Amino acid sequence: MSGFANRLPRLTGLLAFEAAARHSSITAAARKLNVTQSAVSQHIRALESELDVKLFVRKSRGLELSEEGRLLHHAVTMGFECVASAIDELRAARKPTVTVGTTTSIATFWLIPRLQEFRRQHPDIDVSIVGADLGFDTVADSIDAGVVFGRGSWPGFRASLLRNGDVFPVCSPSYLSTRPPLQEVEQLLGETLLMHESDKATIINWPLFFASQGVQARYHRRIKYNSLSLLLQATCAGQGIALGWSLLTDELLARRVLVRPLPSVVVATEGAYYFVAPEKKTNPEVLAFEEWVLAQFSHPERQKGQR
Repeated sequence: MSGFANRLPRLTGLLAFEAAARHSSITAAARKLNVTQSAVSQHIRALESELDVKLFVRKSRGLELSEEGRLLHHAVTMGFECVASAIDELRAARKPTVTVGTTTSIATFWLIPRLQEFRRQHPDIDVSIVGADLGFDTVADSIDAGVVFGRGSWPGFRASLLRNGDVFPVCSPSYLSTRPPLQEVEQLLGETLLMHESDKATIINWPLFFASQGVQARYHRRIKYNSLSLLLQATCAGQGIALGWSLLTDELLARRVLVRPLPSVVVATEGAYYFVAPEKKTNPEVLAFEEWVLAQFSHPERQKGQR
């Protein structure tokens, strides 16, 4: 098979043709290519001569592609787009990237809503988010940083405390509006309670919550979820009352998507939220991301609910 050099016309002719076809104008094509009109016309004439076809039909309102021109334009556009996409991929591979490990719930309810601000401050740094719902150990070897919940010790990682963890009942305003006023923890036993199934020692569930309040749990209406994200989405949809977590529910409470039916009832967790990074990684992009995350907790209004 012959090489492309023997099968294809000159690239300058194809570029001039594509620009003129896209703008239906020699003048506009010359302006986009930063060359003279005569240069664009010359390249197109040379291309037509080489192919032995007429690519344009001149009209009073400008250029119009001939049938052969439309065929070539479609092929050239797709070919150039394919090459441009590959080049974008190559350039992106060389762009500084921070790979962040975190849970789906932290990513959904805290990180992603704020990530655009980091991108605005650091447009030269890409961010890749890796889910750590199966445990931090499953992603520890493949991340540059993390926003995680735990007791503050991860081998091989340095950890900076972001805020302590609090747990409290939450529900949607629509759910609360259909129920009698809640004034005591015992009244929760008669409500539909949304539960998070987890065997992690730092996770507070309804039995532990009621035990901390000195209430014997004898509730019967329950819906269980194995994901905090699903649990909070169900709570926002008015399916019942759940245990909300600080950090995850801050924005939802501020926008009154969720409310606290018993505002004074709160339980401190054994774990807390931390920024973590490998001890041996001090890349500028990782440090920039760390500085940005820590800054999110430096403002008093961002520390609302912090213990």
